[in-house]
Amino acid sequence: MSFETAGIVLPVWLPLLWGVLVGLVFSTVGAAGGILASVGLISVMGIQDPNLVKPMAQALTLATPLIAVPGYYRQGRVVLSLAFILGAGGILGALVGSTLSATYLTDIDLFRSIFGVLTLGIALQILSRLFVRKRKSGTRSERAAAAFEGLVHDGGSTSAIGVKHRHRSLWRIRFAFAGEEFEYAPWAPFLTGAGIAVLSSALGVGGGFLLVPFMVLLLGLPMFLVAGTAAMAIAVSSVTSIANYIRLGVELDVPLLLLLLAGTVAGAWIGPRVSGHLRERWLEGILGLVLLLIGIRYLGGF
Repeated sequence: MSFETAGIVLPVWLPLLWGVLVGLVFSTVGAAGGILASVGLISVMGIQDPNLVKPMAQALTLATPLIAVPGYYRQGRVVLSLAFILGAGGILGALVGSTLSATYLTDIDLFRSIFGVLTLGIALQILSRLFVRKRKSGTRSERAAAAFEGLVHDGGSTSAIGVKHRHRSLWRIRFAFAGEEFEYAPWAPFLTGAGIAVLSSALGVGGGFLLVPFMVLLLGLPMFLVAGTAAMAIAVSSVTSIANYIRLGVELDVPLLLLLLAGTVAGAWIGPRVSGHLRERWLEGILGLVLLLIGIRYLGGF
């Protein structure tokens, strides 16, 4: 099939299959969906225009939350307050990042290099944390994760121990999950959401590859909360970024995008039904390995 706007010819099954992979990975671990989408558009499908890749990839990260988030919400695994605050900051950051990128980041080789450096850095950070956690135990995150895993194993209703907010103010938000309490200052995710959205919209990714380490490493949340919360926040910044790219004159390849979206929707539907039965370290390990391989690939490692 010929895709005129993208200037490529592909079998129909290829974008469909790649979309399934993007939706499955993103909805399962809350990150790497946009990265995989960009990798597919550039390296698998052969698109050479960065300004076409960016909004097309972000459209896939937008589709995933629409399918996956309701499932996570029913399981009590979305921190709504955190998602809304990250998303609010993301609106500002997405406008800035997409405008600068559409003007200055138009060379495919430069785009690939920056893409690779950021991805590799995040992969090493996540994988190093897995080894650190082997020497530590008894954290709130680990206790909550163990309680959630135990309930899933016993066939209980996860909504019974799902997220419940205890306190909300301009200075502190506190919530409970799986018998443990977590808290954060609202200004931190707002500024983080804005900063991440600048980078993610400039590179045409969802931002989960940065949101996940922020929520896991800095806020100390278990991975079971991260995927749904990150996906919801990403939806807000992705809409803003895509709309701004279109406003700046970028034309999407609609037939190609529709095939990718069809696959992504299928993968996003499967993700929440799979992730609840995986151990938390498996989720982090999958994410870290995926990002490591992509980072090495884009820096010319293989």
